[in-house]
Amino acid sequence: MANSQIRDEVRPLIQNEIFNYTPLHHQQDLLDKIWTLSKYITQKKAIEIKYHRQHSEMVIRDVLPQALIFSEYYFYLVSYNPDYKDNLLYRIDRIEDYHVTGKIDLTYKDRFEEGKFRQKIQFMYPGKLIHLKFQFWGIVEAALDRIPTAKVVAHCDANGSLLSDHSSKQPQNGGSVIIEADTFGERGVMMWLLSQGQNVKVLAPESLVTNIKKEAQSILQQYE
Repeated sequence: MANSQIRDEVRPLIQNEIFNYTPLHHQQDLLDKIWTLSKYITQKKAIEIKYHRQHSEMVIRDVLPQALIFSEYYFYLVSYNPDYKDNLLYRIDRIEDYHVTGKIDLTYKDRFEEGKFRQKIQFMYPGKLIHLKFQFWGIVEAALDRIPTAKVVAHCDANGSLLSDHSSKQPQNGGSVIIEADTFGERGVMMWLLSQGQNVKVLAPESLVTNIKKEAQSILQQYE
């Protein structure tokens, strides 16, 4: 098949996607900003950013850009914040202004490991590393794909009794699996867990169990 014929067949498909595309609400052209920030990462330059937080609060932060990540429709700048002594996420469209300030030195302990960070920061919410454990009645493959560090540690029958099976295959006849994973922050993963409805029961950490219960009670109150 000639290239021109292939283009003629593909063009209507692309045009249909363009016609039905709805842009994000921030309506920003981010290419120049992304390019400049990527150079700061390569050059290890610290910057001061003027940043709009989620509820329109304006803050100023001195940070060391570490990586650029695209997830859930947005571009994020991963930056080391010396005040928090941690890598935090800043949505690039919310960075109103930025300029180079100098240099922020990292200790070996605080060095950035992009591969490990990407595996554990799937929900784009900052926070401390937690070890998550939950019982799951949904599609096992989907849960493992959503949380790359997740692994099946046990199977349960329909009565909740533990089985000797430790595989990642889908349980049968009302059975479930026990899944463990490491992820940054509770808020993001909690939103995903809640989206699974009655197909999930959080077992650990205890703080997340408590917050899930509070959130479920708040949701119920909306319908009373």
